[in-house]
Amino acid sequence: MDLGMIGMMVGGWFASYVVNKLAEKVSLHLDDRYDLLTAAKAMAEDVKARLPRIQAVIQAAEGRPIRDPALATWLRQLKDATYEADDVMDELEFKELHDKLHGKGKVSDFVSPAVKLLKHFIMSDDDLKNLKNLVGNLEKIYLDINCMEEQLKDYNSQQRSVTRETSSIIQDIVVGRDRERDMILDVLLHLADEPESSIKCGTGSSSYPSLGVLPIVGIGGVGKTALAQLIYNDERVARHFELRMWVYVSDNFDVKRISKELAYDSVHDRIPDDISLDGILGKVRDATRNKRFLLVLDDVWDETGSKWRELRSVLTSGAKGSMVLVTTQSPVVAEVMGTMDPIELKSLQEDDYWILFEHCAFGEKILEEEQREKLQTIGRKISEKLHGLPLAGKVLGSLLNSKLDEDYWKMILESEWWEHEYVLDNILPSLALSYEHLNANLKQCFAYCSIFPRGYVLEKDRLVQMWMAQGFIQNKSRVRMRMEDIGDQIFDELTRRYFFLPTLTDKYVMHDLIRELAVYVSLDECLVISNEKGEIPETIRHLTLRTDKKIDAIMDTCRLRKLRSILFFGDYDSEKFYGFLDGMLKQSKSLRVLDLSYSHLKLDKLPDAICGLSHLRYLDVSCTKMEKLPRSFGRLCHLQVLRMRSCHLKSLPEDMNKLINLRHLYGEADTISLIAGIGDLIHLQELEEFRVKKKRRHEIGELKGLRNLRRRLAIKNLENVNSKEEAMEAMLKDKEDLSALHLVQNLDARRLPDAEKEIFEGLQPHPSLKELRIKGYGGIKFPTWILESNFLTNLEFISLDSCGRLESLPPLGQLPFLKELRLGNMPAIKRIGREIYGDTGVAFPSLEVLKFKGFREWEEWLEADGAQFLPRLRILHLRRCSKLRKVPLLFLPSSLVQLSIEYCGDFGSALPECLQSLTSLTQLRIVNYRAQVSLCLSNLSALKLLQLRNCPEMKLVGGGLQFLTTLQILQLTACPMLIESSEPVQLHEEQGLRTLNGLTIAGTVLLQNLWILLGSLPSLQGMHIYGCHGMANFTREQELWFQQITSLQELMIHCCKNLESLPTSLANFPSIRKLHILYCPKVSSLPGNGLSTSLKELHIDGCPLLKDRCQRGGADWPKIAHIPFIRIDSETIQML
Repeated sequence: MDLGMIGMMVGGWFASYVVNKLAEKVSLHLDDRYDLLTAAKAMAEDVKARLPRIQAVIQAAEGRPIRDPALATWLRQLKDATYEADDVMDELEFKELHDKLHGKGKVSDFVSPAVKLLKHFIMSDDDLKNLKNLVGNLEKIYLDINCMEEQLKDYNSQQRSVTRETSSIIQDIVVGRDRERDMILDVLLHLADEPESSIKCGTGSSSYPSLGVLPIVGIGGVGKTALAQLIYNDERVARHFELRMWVYVSDNFDVKRISKELAYDSVHDRIPDDISLDGILGKVRDATRNKRFLLVLDDVWDETGSKWRELRSVLTSGAKGSMVLVTTQSPVVAEVMGTMDPIELKSLQEDDYWILFEHCAFGEKILEEEQREKLQTIGRKISEKLHGLPLAGKVLGSLLNSKLDEDYWKMILESEWWEHEYVLDNILPSLALSYEHLNANLKQCFAYCSIFPRGYVLEKDRLVQMWMAQGFIQNKSRVRMRMEDIGDQIFDELTRRYFFLPTLTDKYVMHDLIRELAVYVSLDECLVISNEKGEIPETIRHLTLRTDKKIDAIMDTCRLRKLRSILFFGDYDSEKFYGFLDGMLKQSKSLRVLDLSYSHLKLDKLPDAICGLSHLRYLDVSCTKMEKLPRSFGRLCHLQVLRMRSCHLKSLPEDMNKLINLRHLYGEADTISLIAGIGDLIHLQELEEFRVKKKRRHEIGELKGLRNLRRRLAIKNLENVNSKEEAMEAMLKDKEDLSALHLVQNLDARRLPDAEKEIFEGLQPHPSLKELRIKGYGGIKFPTWILESNFLTNLEFISLDSCGRLESLPPLGQLPFLKELRLGNMPAIKRIGREIYGDTGVAFPSLEVLKFKGFREWEEWLEADGAQFLPRLRILHLRRCSKLRKVPLLFLPSSLVQLSIEYCGDFGSALPECLQSLTSLTQLRIVNYRAQVSLCLSNLSALKLLQLRNCPEMKLVGGGLQFLTTLQILQLTACPMLIESSEPVQLHEEQGLRTLNGLTIAGTVLLQNLWILLGSLPSLQGMHIYGCHGMANFTREQELWFQQITSLQELMIHCCKNLESLPTSLANFPSIRKLHILYCPKVSSLPGNGLSTSLKELHIDGCPLLKDRCQRGGADWPKIAHIPFIRIDSETIQML
């Protein structure tokens, strides 16, 4: 964008924060500096006195395009001065910290807040010089403040006079909104028929449920007003409502103005100009009394709801079925006003969007066919850049319509949308309204996101930590909240307002146009540059580099002294990059954020220059394969976030424990365990794993001071803890913010069970814990804090594993919120009974998942006598409990959806009987069940996955598989007795495995009875035939069965050691894409009629007779030459 046209975009979201911070710091400095030199104190007083006026000017200019060069220059000088002030004050803090850490002070002296750090500090000559320069700059700027303040007020008043306004008249075509239109019409036309008790009363309903309020909510420009106009003018709506009214509200919800417009539309008498508010509200009440009316309030921004409540009070006299339709960009407005769920408008689908865009770009103009086709090709590319936002399509389409010229359209395609003032004036106001209604804190955080490249996937934690590093997150309230929690709230609010869009992977993206808004409001401070060597404005403080190995294109960025953020994306030459990075770090002394994790670099070490970055708070060197950090790395005592995942660090600097402001540390467990004295990092929020060592400053006592740990903590090598007293030094019971605790040790056979129990007594966690995992415990009984039913009552997940001496389980059934329980590898347990349930009327009231594994001596599992038993259980797994015979399967709830029984004993009649009542089962696995059993599956009508493996005496009765009409995955392996009848089952059309799409068959007997077992499979897409050693060729019946599988896409024939020929049907599968023939050594050739022409991939392994025939020039090559990808014995033969 031409910065001459828009002198600057004042980033008040940066500057106002700096001024606030400076004001606080100067105030603290003055209040606590009794020893400050008189001259320095006078200078600091000058700074403090000027700050309120400076702050007011910045807020007035915040986020506005300033086209006056003189005003822009002055404001930029003002911002420069405030940034410099921030650096000066930050440097003072850094020196104080550094001197205490690396001088006589001890780390334990640092628990005091920042206020105390400024006490008893003697200013150096350099500090005095910096403060003097700062005061001089502010003095110079302050001389012009009166003139500039008036100029800014005039400028803003002129800008605010231009406003968008809407009417009820349809002005544009509406496409792609049929579904939303029908939903709204259904509500409007049938509300009067609904009983009042059935109308959903939302936040905005209060005591007036009869007045329906339906919000239409969505991002600016998505077409809310156009949809409302379409509804308003629908003939059915016109007939249904006696009175229809439309008011454009905008950001000024003026009740008197709105009431006047409503009254003018409804009353024939003249309304006096000086009428009171009560008078005009009375006229609105009279006009709507006993009439069924529709009121459209367009573009509402009153998030408090107070003005709406005042207006609503006079609208409740209307007839039943009266409706208010509200359009808004704010989800808060929708929640406050709505009496029913809002209609949320998303961007248009690609096809619908093109219809709209083409209509706006070409209109009714007649063009030659060739010219129209060329313009359509360019137009589609332009339309793709707009990502379905109707307003952008209409504005860009109108711009293109003004000049139907190929070169002009290409110029528009190759430029950024906001480089055209016409577009800027017509799109930005709508998008920017959402931005304007953010507070300063939200604005600064949103605008900062312009440093991420287009299409970047945001991670919430990472972005919040960057905001923290820049100082955007401040806790101004007295409520005790972490900065991270405040940042989460800001992120969630921006998501709620459509600035961030959630993905399916719990990450987020920005709509391209929203990102361009962020780019626009941060033009003078944030920049993303790619390969091209363009001029980088001196004002840039946040820079992202994307180079694709063209490092020369950005070498001049080393001269950017003002940088506060640098993010590297793309590929770089590692040797050349090291020198470039070294030069940049020597120049960019104000750096707060440095991220190398997306740079595809291989760096052996970081330049020593990084240790001179006294302001650095966020450093990410993940995935750089780094092996070494600089020796003086511990100097970075302002560092808050250090990410070094996927690095190969063999050692760390000795003074890593001097990083006392570190809040987040990410790295491999081997790397983190190298830090000696990690307990000094008292602000640390996350420590995924701590390894106890018998080595000074690596003992479990290091955890004592880490009171702020959150989320998960895994403590490993607990065998290195020698006593309860030593274990208690970890102070786990004080760590109230931990949600998950893992206690892991290697079982020490020399340690007595009682000693083991005592040590674990000392590891008592805080009662707020939600997840507990214990592995390798060597006691006979658990410590008392697990046995006490009223202690860990907030637990939702428990895993107890490898407790080799444990003889009985604790009363876990009394935990009210426990949802998942995993128990494994407890060879001393022979019986589980009422001891696990505890003294309660409902055992395991919330448990949904229960898994047992590796109980090799377990024989009995008894039900809970007289108590309700597992009422909410959904998943039960029993695995490798070979002696288990008695199981309360008949007491399981019908809500069970997964049952897995693997390598267990004979359950007798309990197994077939329970399958008659478990009608909600969607997954059933029975593996290595050696006992004789007959199962009827006819009641399992919801089953989607069935796996029966190595069950030599199992039979299916009562219709076999024919009633499993929802089955999708079937795996049958080594179950030779499964089928009793030798005749095919006659199926009705609605029966059979019509939904089956995945099939695994292993065993000659099963394969010989395909028709009997399975019937036709119209939906089958994948089939795996395995281990059919008794079969040499496919029979005629099997060939016929294959022919009816017309939907098959992938076939694997695997480990059939006596198979000599493949089915001839392989030539006729119309949908097959992949064929695998693996370890079938006697297969001598492919079928004579070849393979299907639809085949895309062929994989052959371990078939020596086939290998030579399928090479280029081999006997079977003509049968497979058409297949694009062929791989034989791990060698790619063809890839087209």
